[in-house]
Amino acid sequence: MKVYLISNNLVLENIVYETDETLEQKRINRPLSIMGEKKAMDLAKKVNVQIIYSSFYASALATAKYLRSKNDVVISINSNLKDAVIGELGSKNIKNLRLMQEKDFNYRYINGESLNDTKLRMKKIMQKIISSSDGDVAVVTHKRAIMSYLLDYTEKGYNLDDRLILSFKEKVIIDDAENDMNVIVMTVEDGQIIDIDHIEGGE
Repeated sequence: MKVYLISNNLVLENIVYETDETLEQKRINRPLSIMGEKKAMDLAKKVNVQIIYSSFYASALATAKYLRSKNDVVISINSNLKDAVIGELGSKNIKNLRLMQEKDFNYRYINGESLNDTKLRMKKIMQKIISSSDGDVAVVTHKRAIMSYLLDYTEKGYNLDDRLILSFKEKVIIDDAENDMNVIVMTVEDGQIIDIDHIEGGE
């Protein structure tokens, strides 16, 4: 069985909110950019799955809809596939949070999730998805959620920008400095992950 972990990070920038949406609402509602839509369409031409799971974020659902139109299957939305919760920023910023979390997997802001918190949440839902699936599966979620989930299955290192890199059998699987579409392909046999690879930029 193949499990595709998909995160489309190509979202629309330069959006101005004239009302008082919270940070989490902004993240949830942010749509894909034109390039993000194109990458999702291109991916759907190459990936054949029998089951699709998605988070409820707009960017995830917009990506999943192309896979659904190609494969003619139902999209199952699961809130446990949401992005890592940031919590209360205060005077801090998201970039600082990410840098700190990549050094300390237990680091989090108030009411937020650490990478280890996110990992536990993702492992529970992924175990359920893998154990209940008979065919190939697409899981459309988010980059931090995918990185957190893969912490226990990959080797960890850092790039020249001191950003976290995850590798499997000496091959880089995900680099947190990159901002594109991430498509991680896991091969699962008897409920166990035996191989992890990736598709470059969703291509």
